[in-house]
Amino acid sequence: MKNDLDVMTRSSISVEHPQQIDDAILMKQNSHGVYISGGTLIQLDWEAGKPLTRKLINLATINELKGIIHFEQEGRQFIEIGTLTTIAECIENPTISENIPLLGEACKKIAAPAVRNRATLGGNVASGIGDTIPALLALDAQLKLRVLDKTKVVKLWEWLQFQKEAQQSTYLIISIRIPIQKPGDQSVFKKIGRREAFTPALVTICAQWKKKHIDELEYIRIAVGGGNNNPRRLIIVEKILETNRCNENLFKSLYLEILEEFISYSDSFISESYRRKVAANLLVTELMNIFQEREV
Repeated sequence: MKNDLDVMTRSSISVEHPQQIDDAILMKQNSHGVYISGGTLIQLDWEAGKPLTRKLINLATINELKGIIHFEQEGRQFIEIGTLTTIAECIENPTISENIPLLGEACKKIAAPAVRNRATLGGNVASGIGDTIPALLALDAQLKLRVLDKTKVVKLWEWLQFQKEAQQSTYLIISIRIPIQKPGDQSVFKKIGRREAFTPALVTICAQWKKKHIDELEYIRIAVGGGNNNPRRLIIVEKILETNRCNENLFKSLYLEILEEFISYSDSFISESYRRKVAANLLVTELMNIFQEREV
């Protein structure tokens, strides 16, 4: 029996158009097809000559997956972004720019305008390596999922940790929930590539923090990803920063800890060791900038 990924021509691919989330889940169960909306990732795979699935499930017809809302839950303020929201809409939407500007900043660094007009936030997350993921990790984002006939909300970092297992189940990302940034919260997003033109990143770093004093942090969340790196929080680095005052020795130990905690990869152009060093240098520089800032 041929695998569903043994694909050949465009004419051999069938596309289904569900109108409701439940329809999409049922189609996924019955056909083992692949969800698609903007289709930018599949287009890249196609052009690279990678095998494609025979069955596509077009989510663009499901209105439940669209929209951006501001809501309160248990005393916390959230922005909920439908999975079909495009990267361009994330940049342009005033609710996002006013309440979670870090996400808008990350979206501006993704691909070219034509791609951002089609690519969706949900698709960028579902890829498991999208450039918005480090920003969403730093923002402590949650995913609202439909798993078979149940709806559940999970932390993005938990979903990433068990993504391979999750891929074996029938689920759909409905929306991304993000706590709004509070007064005093600060953030940074940096994407390093091999050239200025559109190219996969060598490494992407992102952080959100709040200062307690000039040399102390109330909290910090740091995430690293980019290219084919598996995005992840640097939990140990965060704990070191949250429990120590800033000094020169702290930065030295942080550099070594980042090298240890960040797991990267090698390809034909760049070694895994070099990517880790780029991430460590970039992060330490940004962390030094944080502590060099003086309170007004």
